[in-house]
Amino acid sequence: MKLNMKEKKILYAYGCPSHHNTVTRLKWLIALTVDPEAKSQMLHLARKIETETEERWYEAFYHHLRMEMDEYRRIRRSLRA
Repeated sequence: MKLNMKEKKILYAYGCPSHHNTVTRLKWLIALTVDPEAKSQMLHLARKIETETEERWYEAFYHHLRMEMDEYRRIRRSLRA
């Protein structure tokens, strides 16, 4: 599954190692979002995770995403300094 940077940032902020809980959390977030563009992006992401990602390997995918985003944030901080 390919994710763009916005999708990665959403998962970094609202995701968790549980596939079911992440999808449920994103659906609740969609219900609370008022911006139509953001709502559309999150709905697309929730559907992508629900259909394209299997529960049995989601936890490994999530931890890999966390490591990748932590490295991304570390590099951005070092470039600002």
